[in-house]
Formats: sequence, structure tokens, C-alpha cells
Amino acid sequence: PKAYPLQVAERATARTLIPAIAKGPEPVTMLQRSPTYYLSRPTNHELATTLRALDIPDEWTHEILRRQYTVQTNWLARMSLEAPDEVHAFLMEGMRPLLPEGIDVAKHFTPRYRPWQQRIALVPDGDLFAALREGRASIVTDTIATFTEHGIRVGSGEEIPADVVVTATGFNLSVFGDIAFTVDDEPVDFAERVTWRGMMISGVPNMAYMFGYFRHSWTLRIDLVADVVARLFEIMRAKGAVVVTPTLRSTEADMPKRAWSDPENFNAGYVLRSQHLLYKQGDREPWTHMMEHDQEREVLPKAELDDGTPVYR
Repeated sequence: PKAYPLQVAERATARTLIPAIAKGPEPVTMLQRSPTYYLSRPTNHELATTLRALDIPDEWTHEILRRQYTVQTNWLARMSLEAPDEVHAFLMEGMRPLLPEGIDVAKHFTPRYRPWQQRIALVPDGDLFAALREGRASIVTDTIATFTEHGIRVGSGEEIPADVVVTATGFNLSVFGDIAFTVDDEPVDFAERVTWRGMMISGVPNMAYMFGYFRHSWTLRIDLVADVVARLFEIMRAKGAVVVTPTLRSTEADMPKRAWSDPENFNAGYVLRSQHLLYKQGDREPWTHMMEHDQEREVLPKAELDDGTPVYR
């Protein structure tokens, strides 16, 4: 093989595949529609190494590092909203020393959106940048015009030779696995429903779903949601109820409905393409979601679960 072009939309896929493929005998080309933000981090955490050398129990080390990562990620997410220009400069200056000399940074590594409006791709030990510097990988920023006998022709007219093309682009969200839900024999159109605290759906009884954070470890929110579900079980047991259904109160029946994800908050293509299929959110609690972890870790454990919005019977 002469090359392995990789067409990328989900840059997280590319940042891990490219260095691995580039270890082979032939070079690899990463073809992307647009640049993303990258953040290089070591796979061996310096603090973890220090703590283990001190014979700190593994569970303590895990908890210390978990809290440190959470605080750092909360800071980065908050500053991306409050001071996006400063975060942009921080991320760009972190990448520049790792990139090949003379590479077009503006074209290949300067996103058209503010930091964290789409995912920031972590690069373990900077391995993607090392592959670029060593000439084992290259990057092309363009769109696909057509596949040819010998590879891919991009919008500029350039032909990228390839024997193998690995695609990682263009997926669409599947709402609850495309399962056809019914309630009392009536089909459920989720696009007409509203989320309750980002974990249940209005008018759909006894169903909780798990959705994590775009900007934090997924499990951080799963832990919070699981605790709320356990509290719902306790209330049901106390009431002798077998059904709980999120239900709009009379004062909320005409509240404005907002998109599942505000494009100003998060505008990845796979989210925007599926907005018309997804449930909505309201303009007030408890019918909103997409908060950050530093907010929800305070809100969800104290959430009122018997305020008339969960109806028990």
C-alpha cells in the first residue's frame, strides 16, 4: 500500500487511529473537512507516579486524580464560555511546538468555532503530532469531490493516492436505538416530548435514560443520574406506587420549547443533523438539561422529586 487516507469528522477517532496506522511500513494521510482543537497530555500522570512511589493506596490515588481531572475539566469548560479567546490562545500555543516546522497551522489546526463548542481531542503523549513531524503521517484539509481509481480527489482538484480508505465520518444519532415506543397503544413521537432533568421523558412512564457530559467524563453524570433514580425508587416504595411519569404541570403546558442542544453551546454536526428527531427541553427547571458537572453536582442531589412533575400512581 502507498497510503491510507482517513476522512474524518469525529476527530477523536482520527487522533487514535492515525498514530497506530502510521507505525506500519507506509505513510498515512488524514483527510479532514475542518480542523479541531487538540490537547496533548501524558499517559503516565506525574502525580500518580509520585503517589504510587509513596505507597499511597490505589483507591486513594484514583480518587485524588479523579478530583483533579474534574476540577481541571470544569475550569476549561467554564473558561471556554467566559474567555474563549484566552482558551483558544492556550490550546493553540500548546500545539505549535509539537507540529512539524512550516505546516499551515491556520488551515489545518485552527477551528472555525470557539473552544468546546465541539469536542477537544486529547492526544496521548502527543503521538499524533510525532507521526506528523516524522513524516509517517500527513494532513489534508478539504472535502471529498469523488473517489477515483487510484484514491480520492478533493475539492481543490488534488488527488490523494490510496489503496485503502478508512472512513470515520457522517454518523447520525439513533434515538433510543430506533425502538418504536408506545404508551397506552399510542406511538411516542420523542420530538414532541420534553426531557425531565435530562434523564426521563415527559409522558413516558417508568423509563430513565443515561446521558453523560460532552465536556467531562461520561461516568460523572451517570453516577448523579443513578442516585436520582434510586431516590425515585425510594419515593415509589414509600407511596406504594408502581408507576412514575414526568408530567408537565398546567403552568408549564405552554412554556417555550428549546432544541435538545443549543448550537451556541455545542454544535457538532452529528448533533445538529439529528435535532429534529430528539426530544426538546423547556425554559425552566426541571425541564432543562445540558448543564455542566460543577452545576449538576449541586443541583441533582438536592432535586425535588415530589413537586408534581413526577406523577406517581
